[in-house]
Amino acid sequence: MRVFITGGTGFLGSGLTGSLLGAGHTVTILTRSAKNRTAQPGVTFVEGNPLTSGSWQDEVSKHDCLINLAGASIFCRWSAANKKAIRDSRILTTRNLIDAISAQPDNKITLLNGSAVGYYGFRNGEELDESGTTGNDFLAQVVQEWESEALRAEQSGARVVLCRIGVILGRDGGALSRMLSVFRLGLGSPLGTGGQWFSWIGLHDLVNIFLFLMENEA
Repeated sequence: MRVFITGGTGFLGSGLTGSLLGAGHTVTILTRSAKNRTAQPGVTFVEGNPLTSGSWQDEVSKHDCLINLAGASIFCRWSAANKKAIRDSRILTTRNLIDAISAQPDNKITLLNGSAVGYYGFRNGEELDESGTTGNDFLAQVVQEWESEALRAEQSGARVVLCRIGVILGRDGGALSRMLSVFRLGLGSPLGTGGQWFSWIGLHDLVNIFLFLMENEA
């Protein structure tokens, strides 16, 4: 398959690209600057700002699958400016992707939209699946709007899969690298009761999930 990725240079995107190439797929990565990107067989870099419309959108319809992983990090102080960046990086990127799909009606493309388990809000120990109701905090509202944008692609004949991802753990990056730095300084310890939890997934497992979703339309 020909796969187009936004957010393809990040922790998940880099791991996913390697596995896609290993499976015989070709990959196009949208990047704000292609100047310092190392060329490799099977990978093409397209320069463009995903937050704005542009010539990069012309490339979208040439692919069989779109994987939307773009989004500013939520691991920051939630100032008004940072919250706007968190929202805009997700909503506007997805909107521009869908507009590119809409320009080619009856396109049988697949969109794997990487959203977040933040959709459910804070629910203590409740076990949740895709039938769970939404939360009402900032992240939940962002994810709802984000997914609504992605689902617009169905109107143009696309197959849309909403992938609600938790914290990604793996070697050489991701959330684990941020947490380890605190422990190496001798500052790591349980907080409160030590019973707080978060929904996490290993990078290898998540990459395989995306490969499965690409190839299984059911």
